[in-house]
Amino acid sequence: MTNMIPLQEAHQHICNLNSLQTVPVSLEKALGRVCSTDISAATDCPTMDSSSKDGFAVLSTDIEDASVSHPVTLTVTAALTAGDDRENLCVTPGTAIRIMTGAPVPSGATAVLASEFTQTRDSRKVMAFADSEEGRNILRRGSDIVKGQKVMRSGDILHPAHLGLLAASGINEFPVYQLPEVAVVATGSELVLPGERIHPGKVAASNMVAATAELQKLGIKASTILLRDNLEQLTEQFGKIVQRVDVLITCGGVLDGDKDLTMRAMERIGMEKIFHRVRIGPGKGACMGRVGRTLVFNLPGGPPSNHVALFLLALPGIRRLMGFKTPLPQKRQVIMAEECQGQENWTQLIYGGIDFNDAFVTASPFHKMNRFEAMTKAELLIEIPENLKILKKNTLAEAWFF
Repeated sequence: MTNMIPLQEAHQHICNLNSLQTVPVSLEKALGRVCSTDISAATDCPTMDSSSKDGFAVLSTDIEDASVSHPVTLTVTAALTAGDDRENLCVTPGTAIRIMTGAPVPSGATAVLASEFTQTRDSRKVMAFADSEEGRNILRRGSDIVKGQKVMRSGDILHPAHLGLLAASGINEFPVYQLPEVAVVATGSELVLPGERIHPGKVAASNMVAATAELQKLGIKASTILLRDNLEQLTEQFGKIVQRVDVLITCGGVLDGDKDLTMRAMERIGMEKIFHRVRIGPGKGACMGRVGRTLVFNLPGGPPSNHVALFLLALPGIRRLMGFKTPLPQKRQVIMAEECQGQENWTQLIYGGIDFNDAFVTASPFHKMNRFEAMTKAELLIEIPENLKILKKNTLAEAWFF
């Protein structure tokens, strides 16, 4: 049997992968992508002094003594809304200009008095019932973003708020790492495609469905293929697929049974193994290798084994190609709600749920659930390290969070 490696070593191989090349994208196609360079603002935001309130642009000195009992009356000379031109408009002593949120502050004005502290007598007069010190309710030019300011760094993952920041910075197109082209291949004569009738002895290709859905969350539309247990066909098809994709994920056929033909086909097409078999349960049969430029993940066929290997190995590898600096799932300490059994020379991974208790996160293992119920309800994978035979109740453990 091929020598197994620990999970940490497999993760080191994954983190050492190189990212793909970069491509320019526009804002509407950038969600979830990874910046490949630092990005600097192309403009100030705001581009000029603007009002942060609906109200009146005023001279602070005109209303410094204004109160409910002693209102100050000003003459309204104009009105400004966002996008208006303030040229030729000026606030002079005894006057005010009606102003809306986002509108440019006219020359002469030193503050904006919010509408709730005013009352208009008619379109030409306004009474001020409060003061407004210099600078009140004025957003100064560049107070949010200064032209030339670094707004994104290489390696940043673009979330919705980042896209808004880039838009406000005057940036529409910028370089990101490429999304990999991915093919997911399920192997096995017992498998049927989604929508086909599942006769006795047949099994739905659920691993393929779950894998493509996980990739969709990363913005990747993977191609899917179902292949039967035929060594010649597998060899031919795998050889064609690796010519057109960046990543090939296979599901099934990685162990040593008579119909476990995936690895034999991979040998025929010249795959160079980076690792094969990891000391984790479930998921031990996983393999990572290369055929030319194409990265290959051969995952086990059993649903929990496939799911765990996908989550801890294949998806981190794909995120690394996408430019993620930290491609591994989030790992945190938890407190065990129940005792769990470990295994010697083996990292055991157990589906579980979480409860929040004060500052602590408690993990409850799903011992009594069936495979698919545990997979669908799980919020984390509890990790029992190698050589730890018992993880006791109320002790600290580490878990990978979905």
